[in-house]
Amino acid sequence: MAIDYPLIGQRIAACRREKHITQEQLAEHLDVSTAFISKIERGRTQISLERLVQICHYLDTTPARILEGTDRASSIYLLPEMSRLLEQCPRESLPLIKSMIEDVIRLYPKAP
Repeated sequence: MAIDYPLIGQRIAACRREKHITQEQLAEHLDVSTAFISKIERGRTQISLERLVQICHYLDTTPARILEGTDRASSIYLLPEMSRLLEQCPRESLPLIKSMIEDVIRLYPKAP
C-alpha cells in the first residue's frame, strides 16, 4: 500500500484550520520552519511517524483521522472507559442505559 502524502497533508491542513491554528503556530510548537509545515501540508515531503504523533497531539486529533480520514481509533479507546462507567452505575439504571444505547443505534445506524 502506497502512502498518500498529499492526502495526509490535506487532512493535517484541514484539521489545523478547524482549530484556528496557523502554520506559524504549528511550526513554532514543533520547532520547525513554516516552509516545512507548508511542504507537509502540500505532500511535498514525507512525514515521520514521530512528527505525525507530535502534530496530532498539538492539533488534538488522532493518527487515524489524519491517515484514514476517520476517528475510528478514538472510539475503540472509549470502550474500556465505557465499561468502567457501566460498572459504577446502579444495577437498576442498566435497563435505561441499554434502552438509550439502542435508541442511539437506531438514530445513527452503522455505515455499510
